Amino acid sequence: MKIIKSLFAFAAFFALNTVSAQSITERWPAMKTYDEIITKSFQTAEKGNLEVIKTNSENLVATAESMVVENMPEEYRNPKVIESLVILKRKTKMVNDLVQRKAPDTEIKTALSELHKVFQKFIGSCEPQKKK
Repeated sequence: MKIIKSLFAFAAFFALNTVSAQSITERWPAMKTYDEIITKSFQTAEKGNLEVIKTNSENLVATAESMVVENMPEEYRNPKVIESLVILKRKTKMVNDLVQRKAPDTEIKTALSELHKVFQKFIGSCEPQKKK
């Protein structure tokens, strides 16, 4: 039952964020690459397969490091996005460190889940702010 609820929540969240995430990632190639890796890693980890993140954790770090302010689309350059990017990079390195240390799968899966949440918040911070 817990798995079904988790899958439903993920599907609903994914559906709500797909359109905005797609438009954001299309304008920032490094973010698009990061999105592809984190999404596939998270989805397979949810099914119990951590091989994708174990194989791609270093690539995920490199991609996160390539997401710099200088390459960021102008409309995203604000303190909230930059702060979110710093947190994203830190959490990405933490997941990679766990993979490199061959931590237990449960630790890697928990850290990957947290990283996925951080990434979703990061995408949300890139959305234009509504003016009052």
